[in-house]
Amino acid sequence: MKKILFGIVLIFLLASCSSKTSFEDRSAQLPDEIISVIEPLPDDIKDEMLIPTKLLSEEYNVDFGYTTEPVNDPNGKIVLTYFIFADVDSDWNITLNTFHTPSTPSHESKDNETMKLKNGTKATYSETKDGLQRGIIWTEDDITHEITLIENPERSETIYTKEDFMEVVNNLK
Repeated sequence: MKKILFGIVLIFLLASCSSKTSFEDRSAQLPDEIISVIEPLPDDIKDEMLIPTKLLSEEYNVDFGYTTEPVNDPNGKIVLTYFIFADVDSDWNITLNTFHTPSTPSHESKDNETMKLKNGTKATYSETKDGLQRGIIWTEDDITHEITLIENPERSETIYTKEDFMEVVNNLK
């Protein structure tokens, strides 16, 4: 009986530690000031958020925010979290949105491409004619994620390919 009780307690302890460790692991490359804003958020929100493990360059700035319902109510329900990653040389800007409610943006267009992410999830990909803006949106477990890459519009040609962008998308944790 003691072995069973010990086993149950051990499983409970491992399960309760796993989500915290998961967030700590996923957020390891974020600046401390961003982590300190995210840490007080509910665990379910942190679990639903995706964080890039690979970006297009090594040096970038990060911003994080969220939207509540009712808007700006500190006790309101969090409906959207977002990261903005900006290259220090202004070559690119990546916005990563997580919609924590069923109401999601629509990207229906005849120019969109349906594709599968590395994990098998169906996603909708789009880009502008000049290739300077790329976006992809998908839903997993009733949570919608949207990531957008915008290259410097002062340039006439792209630096990053669709494959570069998809590498970022497929390395979200």
